[in-house]
Amino acid sequence: MSDITLVSETYGAVYLAPEVPCIIIQWTGFANSAQLRYLMSQAQAHYIAEAPRHPGPLGWIADSRGLGAIRSADQEWLHTDWNPRTYQAGVRYIAIVEAETVFGKIAAQQYVTNVTRSEHYTFHTRTLPTLDAAKQWLQQVLPLTPEQ
Repeated sequence: MSDITLVSETYGAVYLAPEVPCIIIQWTGFANSAQLRYLMSQAQAHYIAEAPRHPGPLGWIADSRGLGAIRSADQEWLHTDWNPRTYQAGVRYIAIVEAETVFGKIAAQQYVTNVTRSEHYTFHTRTLPTLDAAKQWLQQVLPLTPEQ
């Protein structure tokens, strides 16, 4: 089964992968602050809309292969605003597909560092080399997750 496109922009897209099941946010280029926040918020809204349609929990994949740098103000927004709302929505497992650029790798690593230092939410993250590996990991761990 192929992924279903939910949002498509020049800098990224949001997909539903029903066979996993999960939401995928895929970065295909640099996104400025407004674009990053827009796409992250759209992905979160689609997660919330899709969750009731699935018998178990949904996963989350951040396909960072095309990710560029993320400003520190946006990292802080992710950490203090987006992550708590996303945790409240039910996300527990986040697979991160490795970025191809050094800027993307730094941004993804900073995100994971922020996640691990939070006292308000706990995401289980795993960085994987490919989208297929990310999907396989989620398929293994999601059945172990109690429904929210």
